[in-house]
Amino acid sequence: MNASQLLHTAFVCDGHADTFRNIVKKGGDFLRGEGGWHCSLPRMRQGGLNLQIEAVYTSLEEVGPVGTAVALQVFEKIHQTVDASGGRLRLVRSRTQLAELITGGGQGVLISLEGVDPLLGNLDLLDVFYRLGLRAIGMTHNHNSPAAGGCGANPVAGLSKHGRELLERMSTLGILMDTAHLGRRAFDEVLEHYRGPIINSHSCCQKFVPGERNLEDAQIKALAETGGLVAVTFVPKFLVTEGSSSSQDVFRHLEHMVEIAGIDAVAIGSDFDGVDVLPTDLQDPRDLVHLVERMQRAGWTDSDIAKILGGNWVRVLGSVLPN
Repeated sequence: MNASQLLHTAFVCDGHADTFRNIVKKGGDFLRGEGGWHCSLPRMRQGGLNLQIEAVYTSLEEVGPVGTAVALQVFEKIHQTVDASGGRLRLVRSRTQLAELITGGGQGVLISLEGVDPLLGNLDLLDVFYRLGLRAIGMTHNHNSPAAGGCGANPVAGLSKHGRELLERMSTLGILMDTAHLGRRAFDEVLEHYRGPIINSHSCCQKFVPGERNLEDAQIKALAETGGLVAVTFVPKFLVTEGSSSSQDVFRHLEHMVEIAGIDAVAIGSDFDGVDVLPTDLQDPRDLVHLVERMQRAGWTDSDIAKILGGNWVRVLGSVLPN
């Protein structure tokens, strides 16, 4: 089948976007596609994207109660949007709901927390956010958080006592651990302490673009060995050292990840609405067809492409989400 048919036949999941944070801060309507954001319900439907993992991000300037308030506003906006959709957009919180989305088709969102600063170092707040639908956590953005060291901090910290307690509680609740933005030391310590598959929701390969934010081959392999996955991102500065980028650059990183981790441990995490500039031919979910065409031209089978598009996300989420 052609690329467009495959996208509308396979279950497609994108591991990272910041759309609802932007809607809260600057306005827009996810259901109508208003506001000029990369991701929206109409674009998801047109592109064949079934599940978008939406990050609840708070900036370094919002650390403390202000960040908690911002995070709660984003959660509320997601809930309001789902409620107003009349069933066109579903919030995925359990294996059952994931299975229903897969079998019934349509569009859904799953909520991730990008940086644990809004939890204020309080595990009781984690339970509150869990009841609101939180199902994945990246412990920090680029700075050091109360839980772990960020890849852009100086010096970069490891995993704190709170971070270790958080990992234990996450394992118990059924919250996926995301290593995106972690520094090397914290990354290694997370692998030692978290019980379950571990992911990186949006990153690229150090082999092509050096830097703390991109993954070394050993890290890619380690994530696969936990039963987790690594998802290639579309952020140009992680794809190329200079100039513009395209789906060809995304495919280069994707292909290398598969060589290191295997076809069952690689996925997509665009970072739509988290950056202003994207690859020239990957501007929103409708453009995923160009990446699929790259895979097809390289001789990848439909079944392998389907794993990259969402099958591997389904496997990992299905093993972590609560019943």
